[in-house]
Parts: sequence; structure tokens; C-alpha cells
Amino acid sequence: HFCIVGCGYKAYTWPLKTQGSTDSNWVGEDLSKQQAAETEAWYAPSMYNVVKQNGKDVHLVIKPDVNCQVNSGLGSIRGARMAENRRSDVTGTQKQRLTDPMVWRYGTWQPTSWDDALDLVARVTARVIDKDNENDLYVSMFDHGGSAGGYENTWGTGKLYFDSMKVKHCRIHNRPAYMSEVHSSRDMGVDELNYNYADYEVTDTIFLVGTNPMECQTNLFLNHMVKGMQNGAKVVISDPRRTVTVDSCEQVAGAENVLHLPITTGSDVALHNTLFTYIADQGWVDADFIAKSTFQGDVAVAADSAYPASLGSFEAARVACKMS
Repeated sequence: HFCIVGCGYKAYTWPLKTQGSTDSNWVGEDLSKQQAAETEAWYAPSMYNVVKQNGKDVHLVIKPDVNCQVNSGLGSIRGARMAENRRSDVTGTQKQRLTDPMVWRYGTWQPTSWDDALDLVARVTARVIDKDNENDLYVSMFDHGGSAGGYENTWGTGKLYFDSMKVKHCRIHNRPAYMSEVHSSRDMGVDELNYNYADYEVTDTIFLVGTNPMECQTNLFLNHMVKGMQNGAKVVISDPRRTVTVDSCEQVAGAENVLHLPITTGSDVALHNTLFTYIADQGWVDADFIAKSTFQGDVAVAADSAYPASLGSFEAARVACKMS
């Protein structure tokens, strides 16, 4: 939900105005008795709402999943509010959310039918292509959703724009073009989301670059990074800002075990090249792992205008980065 950590949550629904026994409830516990301090038989106000399901009003509870290895029952300010972020005509939440397509007519936004909206988009699109050139068509869309969204919600638009219409110009919800958010690291051959969260718990050092996980990836930080620091991991944070993450790491690991590097604009490349060079000079390279995981004597993707750095070969990347 507006986050990439991937925490597990469970959703419960049951009809309004129904009665039952003390344990005939959403959680199957006897709520007439005092619950233990660590009980799961509760939910915060932000985890509850009344929504439509199959045309009928139902109670909705969305709670963190205690059995999920990612968050282990922890709920962040994002995930723990998924229920109250649903539109509800009963509780009045999120009334600004759209229930129908909107079209700009006569100087204002007006609701319309799906048939009218699709017809309008089709006719305008055809007009642009017929009048000028298909490359004059630009698309602005959301690429992936959060709560109740996801790639399933954009599969149809992707097939339409890229497969059927062959659209070449597209921007998505959080960037000016349909590109990687971490293109520099991709050029270096390091794709994002390429590690196991459990690595944080056993590593010697946690290196954070331009990220603020305490606020932006809360459950990842609290459920995995904190365990690593408690096991003795030191933390290096490369960020111009002194964020809440810096303060939190100092509280958990001790200020003497946290190094904050408030770098200036453009100095990150020099910093990283220096670190990589030192690592290589010290021989801190797992040669066997690299040999098994990369192309030897060649590269997976050759350097060109689209890929300014060789991908897939450690030696090629080392030469390209001018490492000794």
C-alpha cells in the first residue's frame, strides 16, 4: 500500500446487523472474556470500516498477518490504514474517491458512463493518429497500484498501449518517463529487489544509500534491520539529510556503530567507486560466487547508448569503473 516491502495482511468481512454467540465473530475468539496482552482478537480504528461487498454493506477489518515472515504482525502507517482508506457511504471515509469515470465538459469535471469514457478516449486517440503521427501520442498512466490495485489493475492498459497501439511515449505515476527508479545501479549490473530480507539479520554491515526505511519501509526496518543491529551489525547511511532512520539506528545500535555520510550532490558516484575500489584492493570479493553468477570472458549485455556500463561481468564493470 504505497510501499514496496510486501507486508502480509488479512481481510475479514461479515454482514451488518447480525447477532451470534460470544465466539461467533470475525476472529473466532470468546470476546466476553479478558484477552491477553498479545492477543490477535482486536483491531485498531484505522483497521475497520463498512464497505460494499457484492452490493451489500459489510463490516471490514484489515489486520497485519502475524504469520507473514515479512512483517510478523507489524502494521505501518500505510498498511494499518488500508481499511479506513476505503470509500464508505456509511462511515463517510474517502468520499472523494471516484465511483465513475470523469470527463471535462463545459468547463467542469462531470461523471459519465464507462461506454462514453471509452468512446471518447478512442475517438481522441484515433484523431491524434490520423491528423499527425502515431508518435505524437503520449500516455500518462499509473503503472502499479497499492491497496486493491497492483499489476492486475494495469494489465489491460499495458496490453492496450504497448501491444495493440504500440505507444512509444509514456510516463507513469511517479516519474517523467517509463524508466527505472534506480537506473544508475542497473547500469552497474545491480538490479533492485535482489536480496532476502533475512540478510539484514545476519549481516556485518547495513549500507543505506539515499533511503529512509524507518519512515518509508517501516516494517522492513523494525522487523529485520533492527534484528541485524541487535546482532551486532554496524550501519552506514549515505544521505544528504539526517533522517529519522539515522536517529533510530543510533538508538538501537549506538551512535558509535552508525556512520552518517551527508554527501553533496554528485558526490555519490565518487564515493561508491572509492568503496568498490577499496573492497577489490582488500580482496573482499567472493570470487566463487561471482564466477557462478556472472558471465566469464563476456558480458550479458554489451555497453551501448542504452546501457552505458557492461552488465553481467564483474571484470568488465571493474574496468569500466576504473577500479584498480
